[in-house]
Amino acid sequence: MAVEGTKIREMMEGKTLEKDNIKKMYDMVQNASEPEDKKKVMKHSVFFIGQLPLKENHIVDLEQTRRIVNGSVTFSEVDTYMDYLLKGLSTQKLLLEKEDGSYEVNTKYEKSVIKVRKIARAFQLEKEKALEAGIPKAKKMYQMGTKYYHSGQYEEAAACFMNAAELAEYRMAYYSLALMYFKGQGVDQSFEEALYYARKALVKGAVIAQELEQEILEAMNA
Repeated sequence: MAVEGTKIREMMEGKTLEKDNIKKMYDMVQNASEPEDKKKVMKHSVFFIGQLPLKENHIVDLEQTRRIVNGSVTFSEVDTYMDYLLKGLSTQKLLLEKEDGSYEVNTKYEKSVIKVRKIARAFQLEKEKALEAGIPKAKKMYQMGTKYYHSGQYEEAAACFMNAAELAEYRMAYYSLALMYFKGQGVDQSFEEALYYARKALVKGAVIAQELEQEILEAMNA
């Protein structure tokens, strides 16, 4: 099983939806001119397709993708890196841009996409398994943080929530940090940091953070 895990990590190396990898993929697409080069780039790029969150009918969930991308780039860079990602993949026809501005996964490459989605899922499960050991302590730190928060000891609360987030990417700790950065409680107020943590919470499945995300965006645009 360890060997399989190693192979999965090797296959995903340089292909996760993160800042440097997205830009590298985009540059590879722009620089590939020979048929053989384009073929190699497509084999590399299909791994990005395998990680995109999808709605019905193979439509990319752009909102959730934006949240994922915001996990490794600043708010001011999100549009740029979304552009790199979508243009890089649509140039190769791995994604098809529709008239309404949405993007659809090209079913012509369905077999390859299914394969890499399985690899990407296994990679994600491996990451989650690695965090399991830290969950009990993260929960305790989160609970301690909520006690500090409700007693008005905001700096101590923020420290506990940060610890819980670092220990196990605890989604409610991300949400709590988003709220504290939004309100400037125990930390210097920062809408950008608040949005970062709200989106981290949403990517981890904390639906409760969706309303907060909208409030932050409205405050940023006010």
